[in-house]
Amino acid sequence: MDFFRFELKRFLKSPKNKICLILLAAIFLGLFIFNQTAINKQSFNSNLAIIREQLQQSKQSVKNLQSQAQLNPADKVISQQLKLEQEREVLLSEELAALKKKDLEKVAQLEYQGLLTLLNSTTDKNSDDYQNLKASIRYREAVKAVGGSPSLSFNSTSEAAFSIGHIMTAWLSSTTIFVLITVLIADSLSSEIESSQIRFYQLLGGRKLKHLLIKLLVPILVTFLFTLLLFAVLYVAKGLLDSFGTWNYPYLYLDRTIVPIWQIVLQTLPLFLVALLFLASLGQLLSLIFKKSLVVIGLIVVFLTGFLTLSQEEWFQPLKKFFPFEYLGYGQLINDIKILPQNAFLIGVVYLLALSLGFILASHYLYQHYYYRKDGKS
Repeated sequence: MDFFRFELKRFLKSPKNKICLILLAAIFLGLFIFNQTAINKQSFNSNLAIIREQLQQSKQSVKNLQSQAQLNPADKVISQQLKLEQEREVLLSEELAALKKKDLEKVAQLEYQGLLTLLNSTTDKNSDDYQNLKASIRYREAVKAVGGSPSLSFNSTSEAAFSIGHIMTAWLSSTTIFVLITVLIADSLSSEIESSQIRFYQLLGGRKLKHLLIKLLVPILVTFLFTLLLFAVLYVAKGLLDSFGTWNYPYLYLDRTIVPIWQIVLQTLPLFLVALLFLASLGQLLSLIFKKSLVVIGLIVVFLTGFLTLSQEEWFQPLKKFFPFEYLGYGQLINDIKILPQNAFLIGVVYLLALSLGFILASHYLYQHYYYRKDGKS
């Protein structure tokens, strides 16, 4: 316990770590303010433009169908299509007027009716469009069932529970955030090797595995708890600014599955903790190999940014599932749900834990060897 307190104090007193923690807080606060202002306004204007475009298209479709109906007055199919399109035009007109007044509840109700109209007008029941419409309708019904606030688009609301849960999943999957965290947690051992402080740990039993684990876990726990604290503060701030809402607010996956946002959060946080363990243990192993902080941090940053670059390439998509960096963030698993195997979350956790265990065992061997070599020189 004394060694744990010693490592905790040393970590918190480090100027570099203080700067990283402050920078992490500043990034989260900046992104939160940006989301509250620019993004919300941009989303409103975007939805306004989309509805206007849909209304223009609907009016044009009505004109075309009216012309066809005049040429073929006995065609019941055209008459039915004209009737449905006229209903859609009326709904879109009302939806545009409600959106201009910022009456989101009426907008959601009209959009739901519009989705039903589109569903009834779709003839191919096996098409993706038909299945997407059904999923959209189920999502609107799920929002209403939990008493959630209406929104302009899917997976978006002003409620604090959903908003913070959603941005948590996105931010804790960001390569930029992981690069900052790498600087924070990956070079703890290498900096001590550079400063020769590590030689004093032999007096505290530094060759023991438990002491190596403490040096590994202290940065992880501090970073994880500090991140939780930041999101708790943002949750309270968002709740006071808008509303706290419900943690049962639905989230629509790309494969059309609908789950409550609390389920997303309960998978995001454990995976983030495992990702911290993976990065820290990898950094610890590299520290014992290269013994230079800049080299350790640089290598991990190259791994992270290199994978990000490759992941944009089409040819690399089938290979992504074989790399551990694919599983560092739950948001990444959500985005790649169509190319990842089933139970990707469990696979990712097991994969990262197995690699972390291998890194820790290899580090323990090198740690012992490092001290034996030093003892041999003395």
